[in-house]
Amino acid sequence: MQHADWIRRTGPLASLALGLAVAGCGADISGVGDDVAKTVISGNASDKSVVEGINPDTFRREVPCPPLEVEPGHYLLMIHDRGKDDDPKALRYQANIENWARRCVRDGGDGVLMTVGVSGRVTPGPAWQGGEVLLPIRLTIVNTAPGGPKPVVRQLAVPVTLGAGSPAEQWALVEENVAIPQTASTKVQIALDEKGKRRQ
Repeated sequence: MQHADWIRRTGPLASLALGLAVAGCGADISGVGDDVAKTVISGNASDKSVVEGINPDTFRREVPCPPLEVEPGHYLLMIHDRGKDDDPKALRYQANIENWARRCVRDGGDGVLMTVGVSGRVTPGPAWQGGEVLLPIRLTIVNTAPGGPKPVVRQLAVPVTLGAGSPAEQWALVEENVAIPQTASTKVQIALDEKGKRRQ
């Protein structure tokens, strides 16, 4: 199956092994260094590592990074059968964002290049018959200064294979070389978002 260029397919997460060098952030994460590294890259519902050979020390921040946060109201995505959003038995799956992290390096100018790592879980619902879930992830660079530039948006996606009635599966995404202005008014937001679908 082919997808558009903007979709970042993690598959076995080979890109994670190359690029998961990010520094922990987010108010719900304690132990910014090693704990975040281990959480983002470790165990799914089967207690198997998402990717092998990642040194948690690579999460240590090299240069100051703009804040990274989950966009309010977009940490949970619930997908139902069409027209049955209020029927619990029609829930196909739900996905959430659990951890997020970032690392920055100089870009040679006044900004930085950020590597963003995001992970969470997707859980099948009663109406799920098995197959591939394509989780829509939005990454937005926001300038909060009055009259600042418009937000810059990247639309990404993470494929997850989910069996009917299976336990929750962990997903993870790494997006590298995100050019960020290094200013006090800049922040980066991540979101689970699919237009026309119910979010909580």
